Amino acid sequence: MIVPTNRFSAYMAVTALVIAIALLITLETLPFAAFLLALGIAMSLHIRLSIRAVENLKVEAVIDSFTDKEPVVVRIRLVNKSLYPVLIAEYSLSYEPILRLEKGCKAGVLAVPSKGIAELVFVFGARVGTHKVGPLTIVLRDLLGLFKTQPLVLWKGSSFRVAPSIEATILKRLYLYTRSSGLVKAKAPGEGVEFYDVRDYRPGDELRRVVWRVYASRQRLAVWEAERESYQAIVYIVNSSRDMWTGAPRSTPVEHSARIIASIARYAATRGYLQTALAVNECDIGVFGDPAFGKQGFARVLEALRSISLCTEEKQLDWGEVLFKTLPLLPREHTFIFIFTKTALGTEQLLDFATKLSALGHRVYVVAPLVTTYDVSQSLPQKLIEIYRARQLEIASEELKGVNILRSRGVRVIAVSPQLVAQRIVQAIELTT
Repeated sequence: MIVPTNRFSAYMAVTALVIAIALLITLETLPFAAFLLALGIAMSLHIRLSIRAVENLKVEAVIDSFTDKEPVVVRIRLVNKSLYPVLIAEYSLSYEPILRLEKGCKAGVLAVPSKGIAELVFVFGARVGTHKVGPLTIVLRDLLGLFKTQPLVLWKGSSFRVAPSIEATILKRLYLYTRSSGLVKAKAPGEGVEFYDVRDYRPGDELRRVVWRVYASRQRLAVWEAERESYQAIVYIVNSSRDMWTGAPRSTPVEHSARIIASIARYAATRGYLQTALAVNECDIGVFGDPAFGKQGFARVLEALRSISLCTEEKQLDWGEVLFKTLPLLPREHTFIFIFTKTALGTEQLLDFATKLSALGHRVYVVAPLVTTYDVSQSLPQKLIEIYRARQLEIASEELKGVNILRSRGVRVIAVSPQLVAQRIVQAIELTT
């Protein structure tokens, strides 16, 4: 666990030289040689006591994470209950490559006084989904740098989840759009609890539904009729594979998709739709329950969005497995299925997935938010700016090729800028129901 450094070799060489001088030339240097030996032993003892103090440290970690609009704050308190201080400790914090540290240092030096407390604070830019921070390791050194330890794990790390923010502008635009265009859910008489209309009495109608005011004014029996409950279901499938995380932080396709889905789900929860969502990537397929009404359905969608993550394994997304996990969720009647994904790669598998679901009578839409960021720091060299913009154009061109392939094979595709996606989805749902 304790490793001598290169400085220790030089130190021992000097000590040996002083001892040799004392033995061969003059004894006057013997006290100095003894001092050097004692100092080396003291440094070795110091680092051993420091290790013991570190082993007895109490580590308290708190992670504050909410939505992608607020930063994620990681606070790690080190409580030293022993009498021996931790003087020179080089710490290092690991975290996912897609996270961006905005405040604090990934690596540095800390000291924990005896019977004292030291605190490390790290502030990350929030990104939608589930992410991990840690472990936090330290390397101890003595005061002269003669010895050091192997990395010691102070904190194993923890995961945190960030929910997508619900865009007030999107919600406002949806409500204004549906009101101005007359997009309302079609009403029909049937079983339910909401009032639909008043009609003439028919033999077999329940007497408790008789509207006596109509009888008193018109001298004929009339009953109130309920509105048929709508059982239209919506399933969102959000692809969080590596390609969906490319781009500037908070402006990647997967993060745009998460905010769009959250806003639509909030709107649809007030309109009486059943909802659920799946979060898929190369490593995992997250299923969060059957479609449900109101707050329960909205909660299931948010749970899926909080669970999206980056897979670091070199694998490919298996759309066949996604189909296997999706089918048990779908009601018998036709369901709206919105697949948020990039179309440039894996087009054939995606085409097969959408075709099989459509063949079962469901309405399937591939949603490809065309995210193209041209804003770049002007402090960069002009050459780099031009390369960046050229690459963005290349990505957009590849995406449009995938869109055209899907459309030519009969798959419904919504491929517009993120600002228009929600409106197109709501239009597709409410013009059909």
